[in-house]
Amino acid sequence: MDIDDFKLLNLIERLMRSYGFVPLELIEKFSKLPSSSIKRSIQKLLDYHLITSETSPFYGYQLTFDGLDMLAVRFYFNKNIILELGHKINSGKESDIYIAQLVSGKESIIKFHREGRTSFKAIKRKREFDFKKWISWIDLSKKVALREFKILNELWKNGANVPEPIYSNRNSLIMEKIDGIELYKLKELNKEMVDIILNDIITTLGIAYTKLGVIHGDLSPYNIIVSNNEKPRGFIIDWPQFISIKNKNSENIFRKELEYLAFYLHKKSGVEVKVEELINAIKGGIDGR
Repeated sequence: MDIDDFKLLNLIERLMRSYGFVPLELIEKFSKLPSSSIKRSIQKLLDYHLITSETSPFYGYQLTFDGLDMLAVRFYFNKNIILELGHKINSGKESDIYIAQLVSGKESIIKFHREGRTSFKAIKRKREFDFKKWISWIDLSKKVALREFKILNELWKNGANVPEPIYSNRNSLIMEKIDGIELYKLKELNKEMVDIILNDIITTLGIAYTKLGVIHGDLSPYNIIVSNNEKPRGFIIDWPQFISIKNKNSENIFRKELEYLAFYLHKKSGVEVKVEELINAIKGGIDGR
C-alpha cells in the first residue's frame, strides 16, 4: 500500500463520523487526488477487504474492521511503538488478539475490538453505554477499546493482577503478554493452586470494588489466566464490560459470577469455596479484613 491508499483510508474513517457510507463525491472533493488515483486506490482497498462499498442510492464506501486494524497498526509502526506484528493467538465474536514485538524488544499482545451486530444484545445487556451517541459499529469498537485501556490502567496502577496496558489507538490496545494458560484449560487443580488463584482474584476484584467502584461484569474461567511461573499467579483479563457498583443490577451480576466460579473450582478440584466468604473478602478489603 502507498501513501494515496492510506490517505483515502484515513479520509473514509474521518468522514464516517457523519456518514454510514461515505459518498464518492466527498472522497473526490476532500482527497484532492486525481480521479485515476482515487479509482486505483479504492479498487486496491476493496481487493484487500479494507473497505466495503454501497451502490444505492449512491456510490459510497465504509471501512471494514480490517481497514481499521490496518490504520491502528500503521499508527503503532509510525510512532515506533511496535517492531513487528506476529501471528493471531485468539479470535472471538468481539475481538482478535495478535502477538507483537515492541521496539524495546519486549513481547506483547495487541487486542483488536470487533464489537458488532452479532454481539449487540449481549453488549446492550451487560455494558453501561449510551448507544445513541455512536453512529457505527466501528465507532463502538473504538469506544470499547479505550474503555478497556482506561480501566486496565487504573487497575494496574493500584496493584491489581491484570496485564499492564501499554498503548491504545482506535479499536485496539497493546498490553503485556501474560505467559500462562486460561483457567478453563487447566487439566488439574489442587488445593494449593486453588488457594493461589482465589487469593489473586480476591486481591484484584477487591481493588476493583473498593478503590474503583466497579465489578468485572463477565468473570469466568475463560478470562482468568494462571501464569507459568514457578510460583503461579492468577490474572484477570477482558475488562471492557466492567460495571459500576452503583448499577442496580451490579450486585446480582457480581454474586452470579462468584457463584459460578466457586462451582467451577469445586467441580474441577473438589475444593469447597464458600461464596459468602468470597464476597466478604472482596468487599472487606484486599486482605479480607
